[in-house]
Amino acid sequence: GRAVCARRGRGRALSGVAAGAAAPVGAMNGGLKALCLSLLIVGVLMLVWMVVPTEHIVFATFPNVMIVLGFGSEGLEPISFDNNTLEAVPARQAGYLNGLYSYDHFFYHKTFDRFLTWEQRGQAMVYSCAMLCSPLSSSGTNLRLALVHHQPEPKKNLWYLLELNDDDVNSPIIYARSKFRKTPTYRSTSWLTVTPGGQVKPRDLKDVYLATGWDAFRFDTPLKIGFFAVLGLGLAGMCYRSREKED
Repeated sequence: GRAVCARRGRGRALSGVAAGAAAPVGAMNGGLKALCLSLLIVGVLMLVWMVVPTEHIVFATFPNVMIVLGFGSEGLEPISFDNNTLEAVPARQAGYLNGLYSYDHFFYHKTFDRFLTWEQRGQAMVYSCAMLCSPLSSSGTNLRLALVHHQPEPKKNLWYLLELNDDDVNSPIIYARSKFRKTPTYRSTSWLTVTPGGQVKPRDLKDVYLATGWDAFRFDTPLKIGFFAVLGLGLAGMCYRSREKED
């Protein structure tokens, strides 16, 4: 009888140890699920912020966020708003121009009128630096970094990358621009260095380009097609497993 009671006691003890070990594992699984759900919600909100169009029409031209990529592989020779050559920017520092630029319908800076007058503002759309980018000037008041789409004529469209500084007589500083395009577009835009004119020719910035959240939904590469196929199969598998557990 004593042997039976001892075996039962050991069994209960082992069951208690197993239950105690399972509790942290269950808590970890619950925490991991909560983390994944939180990241998913943040990702969805970020994606919505990025892909919302700037115009409330079916075939909008631009989304709410532009992603500037490719700066940092070579140096830049910026110019002032009145075409004066400024100090060269080394390649490493130019990398700070990359990042997310958000459409700013009410963008204002007191030096912006030197670049485009108030009467010309209707020809431009301004995206201001929102994340992962920063002005290159180390000091100043009201430092802003802006990506500007300008349409001076119906079949002339180009982009500029500007820095604005209340304390700088050269503001806005122009770091780079795109080539002219006949239609407003962010895709297939070739970027150039800027020059004061004359015999100085601009250089191609072959690594620089614009991207948007819309590009994620363009099934134009095998990688994107494969990613969305795997994602769809994964979500379907998760739904199937959850339904099996409920049954």
